[in-house]
Amino acid sequence: MNSKKLLYTLLLGATLTSCTEVEICERDHPHTSDVNFTYTWNKPEDKPNRMGVLCYRVVGQWKQVAEVNTDDLTLRLIGETTITPENRPNENPDEGDNTGGGDNAGVAEPSEPTEPTEPTEPTEPTEPTEPTEPTEPTEPGTGTTPPPFTPTVKIPRGYYKFATFPLDNPSIDYSELEQFMKNDAKDYPLQNVGLSYKVYDIKDPKLNKPLAWQDFNPYAKYIQPDVEPLYYDSTTVQQVRADRQTTFEFKPKILSQNIDINFNIVKNTDEVEFKVTEVWAEISGVPTYIKMNTGYLDITKTSKMLFKTDIKPNNPDDSGNDTNENKRIACHGNINVTGVVNVQRAYGETLEDVRKKIYGPGIMQVVIYTEVYNPKTGQTFPQKWQGIINLYNTLNKAKLMTTTSDNKYVYRNGEHGTINISAEILLDGKTVGNIDKGGDALDRWIQTDSDINIDI
Repeated sequence: MNSKKLLYTLLLGATLTSCTEVEICERDHPHTSDVNFTYTWNKPEDKPNRMGVLCYRVVGQWKQVAEVNTDDLTLRLIGETTITPENRPNENPDEGDNTGGGDNAGVAEPSEPTEPTEPTEPTEPTEPTEPTEPTEPTEPGTGTTPPPFTPTVKIPRGYYKFATFPLDNPSIDYSELEQFMKNDAKDYPLQNVGLSYKVYDIKDPKLNKPLAWQDFNPYAKYIQPDVEPLYYDSTTVQQVRADRQTTFEFKPKILSQNIDINFNIVKNTDEVEFKVTEVWAEISGVPTYIKMNTGYLDITKTSKMLFKTDIKPNNPDDSGNDTNENKRIACHGNINVTGVVNVQRAYGETLEDVRKKIYGPGIMQVVIYTEVYNPKTGQTFPQKWQGIINLYNTLNKAKLMTTTSDNKYVYRNGEHGTINISAEILLDGKTVGNIDKGGDALDRWIQTDSDINIDI
């Protein structure tokens, strides 16, 4: 009797453990679960049309990306080859013949079988035709109809980490996420995965930039101005149980900051009359790398951004433009970035050494376009002036970012920040200088370039 009980116990145990949580069950296996995701937006009017959800099973590794329609919260599983916007499968079935998605992408339901027809008489065999030349593959993003959006998707049971992010942001490089999807976890762990902003060389025609810009801080490349806000949220490790539907809630926050930048130009027209027509600026120290598992920003990977400022003369003409008689101009720029970090203090450097740097993060450059009046000819000629400033003290006061305890990462302090540069630009038509206020005006403007030097 005891032998029978023992045999029964062993058989029962083998049955219960035939598909454990560390096994990778197929999507149609009974040990899968229906899941869906809800979103609570701080600003619903700004939400992206599509969000991605990384589904990562931490034990018995399984991973996939779900695409969520944020309007009705329907979703579908997509493969690693369709994460990047340019590789997205086309919704129009008439365009292209490439299929999108990976091994676990959604598959259309089979159609019902039709009634068999009467057999026809066999026809004479035809001569085989010559093989045709293979056609070139179609461009990415022109695939056949992707799997349909559904209220839920099935994933294997287990313990999961979920992270959500914008899926179709053209400013983002998703290559590390794609590599994570393709590779084994031990070779490419989640802790090593991040999203990066795409960067451009100063000569790249795709970069929106002013004319005649000379870069005196060439430590890094540029990101595009006015990038789309980057939303992110993640969950703690959550259990997905078999044979039941589970809903997970996200409350995405904007990782990027909307930053106002304010500075003043003081004009001295005693010797040379001129008016300012345009002012462009560049800010460096913009973090470009976001850790996927935490949402933190890597301060060792920063870039630069060019932007045009609004100019408001104190004494404008009827159209609001600067005049020769005007003495003061307020300049204002507004940028959407992940944040701005300061120049780093190297080992052995003094605070004075750091403040003198004009290379690396935390540096701002301006180009001032002017029209100078020549009294000898009665005509005006264009001239640009370029200056640079280390914003070490200004950024410390702005308190845009908080640094993690290991001093490797930062996260922003709020969705909005302000950089008020107290040092004023003194422009006399010949040089770029400073209005030295003393005290808090420790950051100083330095002239770096002028395209014309004429003795009037």
